[in-house]
Amino acid sequence: MKTALIIGATGNFGFQMALTLLNRGWQLKILIRDKDKCPGALAAADIIEGSANDSEAVLNAAHGCALIVYAANPKYHRWQQEALAMLEPTIAAAKVSGARILLPGNVYNYSPQPQWVNELTQQLPYSKKGEIRVEMEQRLKQASQHGVKTTIIRAGDFIGPNTHFTWLNMALRTKGKQSKLSMPHDQTHKHFWSYLPDLCTNAAQLVESSEATFELWHDVGLQLTTQEWVTALQQNGQTVKQSKFPWLALTFASLFSPMLKEVIKMRYLWQEPLVLNGEKMKEKLGSKQEETQIADIVKAILVK
Repeated sequence: MKTALIIGATGNFGFQMALTLLNRGWQLKILIRDKDKCPGALAAADIIEGSANDSEAVLNAAHGCALIVYAANPKYHRWQQEALAMLEPTIAAAKVSGARILLPGNVYNYSPQPQWVNELTQQLPYSKKGEIRVEMEQRLKQASQHGVKTTIIRAGDFIGPNTHFTWLNMALRTKGKQSKLSMPHDQTHKHFWSYLPDLCTNAAQLVESSEATFELWHDVGLQLTTQEWVTALQQNGQTVKQSKFPWLALTFASLFSPMLKEVIKMRYLWQEPLVLNGEKMKEKLGSKQEETQIADIVKAILVK
């Protein structure tokens, strides 16, 4: 039985990836700063107290592992100061242990564009955060040339039944059969989303069948307008009331919050198109690829 180390199990991707691997028969180790904050659903795992920044802790935790899920992030307003250095202990541990690193990528690496973005599209980031993500991936690719196996699976904004602090958590409020929807974009914009249970199942399959030292995959995901959300909610028996997203209030609050200031800088992703092309993943996984429809996704979110 293979063992995976999860770094960042309290985050959305880390938690769902841990659940997915457990369901697929993997043994788990969880590296977490505070054992008391480990999600109860992961109680069967080997819980190890330690930090992603601690080289010795990561190295010891990675011993005997075939996979390291690197799902940790600094605080949103601390990326520039901490993100690259925070990755180094995982790279060092993977080199010693022989484990493959699984990194959830995002769309920050690219500028908005009308064409779908595939794995060969040139990475020309629009934001400083995008520059940092490009540097992280370049560092992993460099490490792969020295034997560090890496899989990057790039995704859109996360949605799913087990998420917290996501854009959808802010945009959708439900009470009984009443839903209030305040999408951060206008009625014509198609935004790119990734359903976490599908993403993580597909990621697990890709890792389990990996062939190359460095692999990059784009999620198939969903590109959705506001109306498509409304229709999916109505198909699940919801009465939907729409309202404007509170960008003005967030912009004012950002004057006093470094984190919100960084959030506002990424608003362009809600104004211009940026959609991933997941054909490479589709071709690889074939009929085994998970691709849940939006009405069923909304059902899962509503019954969480």
